[in-house]
Amino acid sequence: MKLKEQRTDVLKDGLAAAMQCTFIHFPLLHCNHWTLLVLNTLNGRWDLYNSLAKLNKKHADRAKQLANQIANDINGLIPGTIRITNKVRTVTVTPQQHPDSYDCGVIVCYLMNRISRNKEIDPNLSRQQCIRFRAKIAVKLLSDRPRSWNPEDNEDSDFDI
Repeated sequence: MKLKEQRTDVLKDGLAAAMQCTFIHFPLLHCNHWTLLVLNTLNGRWDLYNSLAKLNKKHADRAKQLANQIANDINGLIPGTIRITNKVRTVTVTPQQHPDSYDCGVIVCYLMNRISRNKEIDPNLSRQQCIRFRAKIAVKLLSDRPRSWNPEDNEDSDFDI
């Protein structure tokens, strides 16, 4: 089998598996800012969440490029699924970060958490709520023993400081 055919098969299998989910999240990093592009597989529509609405144009353009590419792949490789549009709707009811903060990544995590659980999104997320959510993320990461670093595991001496 040729490499191109193998890649197509892997892509096709991955997309088919992903289409079994209701929402597929695409966190996007562009110009040091995180946004969230979400595909709703039930209706084939895209939503873009941006915590800095004033920067919407360049981030929306980037999201539209990705949505168009993925829509073409899904529509071309997986017959029988719902037709995926290549139009992206910007969700205006999105929590906005404070101008002097770096909360875009935290807000993307908050959005993925709420969307995946079909929970209402609070568009008026306060700075204190972002700080608390950031702390919850840190606790989850650090307390996940099977997948967390343990200071007693010193096998990787190359990474010693």
